[in-house]
Amino acid sequence: MFAPGGAKLTDAEQAAVESAIAAVLDGAPPVVSGAEVGSVLTDDGGLDAYAASVVACLEGRDLGGMRVVVDCANGANSTVAPEVLRSLGATVSVLAADPDGTNINHDVGATHPDALVLAVRANHADYGIALDGDADRLQVVDAAGRLYNGDELLYLMARERMGRDELVPGVVGTLMTNMAVELALAERGVQLVRAKVGDRYV
Repeated sequence: MFAPGGAKLTDAEQAAVESAIAAVLDGAPPVVSGAEVGSVLTDDGGLDAYAASVVACLEGRDLGGMRVVVDCANGANSTVAPEVLRSLGATVSVLAADPDGTNINHDVGATHPDALVLAVRANHADYGIALDGDADRLQVVDAAGRLYNGDELLYLMARERMGRDELVPGVVGTLMTNMAVELALAERGVQLVRAKVGDRYV
């Protein structure tokens, strides 16, 4: 569930929704019924609009000539991730993009990246991306088949920006971010700030 404008619900809003659902499940009568409940609107162009907004955020980056393997974990980005990568010019091989309602993250995706490593090597790809089912987590595989987890990617992104002489005032991780990342960033004068686990907190 999302708030108006596509934002995540706050903790208080989420708690209120959960309490309302619990009250209904416990037998309390719903507050409204019939036509008062509201309406459902379907946006048939929503996926295309979302994909276009992601491409726009990437500020014209060009992946032309690159071969990419993307493992969608049979999840939320099974349609959008390949489309975005192709829109940027990449030749894309797709794994696990056939969600059936029960196969999300099943032996695929960021939680099981072995198939991606093999596919990157087999396709002689430049890199591979493994998403998890709700696409808020990923791992990356380079052309040699070396897997980079989220903590490593966090550090590499900060280091790459510093290599371009960009100011990196700080990096946000989570309570689970490896202490080695914090120490490595501190050696470069960059503070790691820890948030609660979850993309909305980060």
